Amino acid sequence: MRIKNVWLVSAVAALAFSASPVAQDALRESSHAAAAGLVHVLTNDPSGNAVLQFRRAANGRLALADRRFTGGRGGTGNGVGNLDPLGSQDSLISNGDGSRLIAVNAGSDEISVLGVTSKGLTLLDTARSGGDFPNSVALSGDLVYVLNAHGTPNVTGFRLDAAGNLRPLAGSTRALPGGVNAAPHDIRFSPDGTRLIVTEEGPNQIDVFDIGNDGLIAAATTQPSAGAVPFGMAFGRGDVLVVTEAASSSASSYQLTSANTLTVISPAVANGQAASCWIALATRGQAFVSNTGSATLSAYQVGADGQLTLVNATAAKTGDGSGPIDAALSSDNRFLYVVDSALGKVLIYRVDGNTLAAAGSVPRLPKTIQGIVAR
Repeated sequence: MRIKNVWLVSAVAALAFSASPVAQDALRESSHAAAAGLVHVLTNDPSGNAVLQFRRAANGRLALADRRFTGGRGGTGNGVGNLDPLGSQDSLISNGDGSRLIAVNAGSDEISVLGVTSKGLTLLDTARSGGDFPNSVALSGDLVYVLNAHGTPNVTGFRLDAAGNLRPLAGSTRALPGGVNAAPHDIRFSPDGTRLIVTEEGPNQIDVFDIGNDGLIAAATTQPSAGAVPFGMAFGRGDVLVVTEAASSSASSYQLTSANTLTVISPAVANGQAASCWIALATRGQAFVSNTGSATLSAYQVGADGQLTLVNATAAKTGDGSGPIDAALSSDNRFLYVVDSALGKVLIYRVDGNTLAAAGSVPRLPKTIQGIVAR
């Protein structure tokens, strides 16, 4: 990736995951609090990918509840050393009611579906991704599209049935407009499921694919990114799309139009940090951005009109040697969970408006981790 020199990379070896020490630490921390939700983390382990399930206590702390292998292998090599092994956002996603998880297996070119209950996880299906190195996945209703980042980068579609099985959608595979140099990082459906959005680093552009009633791509448009190296993205109120930009350490907001274009609202609002790649967006418009190169989190606010304002460039400092990447907000927006792949942790922050307060962590996780879902 061309952004690999944006921050200092430490060469660290992936650690084997031992469930018992993590479980004991987390259980001791949260045994006094009632269960309030679930958090899931993708290990992305090349020797055997798995999803970790944590119970979320009312105080935000996490207790390990289950670990379930995906039937595939995690991947490395598309990101920045061990800090960003997949080079993507949305490598692990959930359906609307939280009963299904979809995970990428970049090392074996597969995606997996897991069933979710408060009692644990069940592997339901594993299917070929339709390309090389799947690093991001999107879901709308029963329609799934996976982003394959290597070889000839493409998007490929599936139908997810009620039993959790993936059915390949014939004729759905579409090469990305950027070709072999696309270097894509994220894939998202629009809120109504009629458009599919992809960020491409190589040509510094954002793709908008129009999705027909049959689930197939009917048309594609591209446009330049407002900032340098579009990476992660999230939709807010009124079809406003917020995109992070790794090289310019910024974020931009766009209005998705009926003409399958993205009208720039706030272009490249810089935060002065390094490598702004991942974003978590709250229901009231708070946006928290992970700055991997500077080991910080920035806080933005998305206004009712889509205007993007930087509230605090360093809303949190994640610590020396850390590498904050993927982040997810709890369903009540009270806690932010951040994957720290450099140290093998999940960092926990209490959210008060645009303010973050450290509230603990889960240590001793594999340094291959990437992908997180919170409820």
